[in-house]
Amino acid sequence: MAENLKDKIAETFLEMTARKSFDKITIKDLVQECGISRQAFYYHFQDILDVIEWILQEGAKRLLDRCLQAENTRAALRLFIDFALENRNFIQHLINSRQREQMENIIYKNFRGYLENLYQHTAVDASMSYRDLSIALDFFTYGIGGVLIESSRNGRTDPEVLTDQLYRLLSGQMVQMPLE
Repeated sequence: MAENLKDKIAETFLEMTARKSFDKITIKDLVQECGISRQAFYYHFQDILDVIEWILQEGAKRLLDRCLQAENTRAALRLFIDFALENRNFIQHLINSRQREQMENIIYKNFRGYLENLYQHTAVDASMSYRDLSIALDFFTYGIGGVLIESSRNGRTDPEVLTDQLYRLLSGQMVQMPLE
């Protein structure tokens, strides 16, 4: 059960998405289902997109905590893949929305924030320049994010195989590309 009104609004929104598209959920529907006033909604959120972004941020925080407690990098990556696959319906609702571009921006912004937090908490040698870190975070955000979105779309992903593939790719074990 929700601890506070913000959690209750988010939980109710998620329950509603099981029955109808994001595009068809209005603030009026949401406050009615929650049994709250519009004023109470606007005290916590600006609009439906704000609710979605908050849901993603909270999920990213919980996932980060779990990943930081993982026994190693591969286990943390598996937790992340499992999280994405467990939430595939929510992700697909986001991508299939009329506001797809806004939804993708929300997904990537939150994923990048997650990766940046993970780097800050786990980097052994944090001597990477800000510019290098920024391009690396962008690369991993869009690369891994795209792979996970596509994996959630097809629904036939083996999480162990994907974990192994991404781990080998990220650690440089998958391919040795000549750059000259």
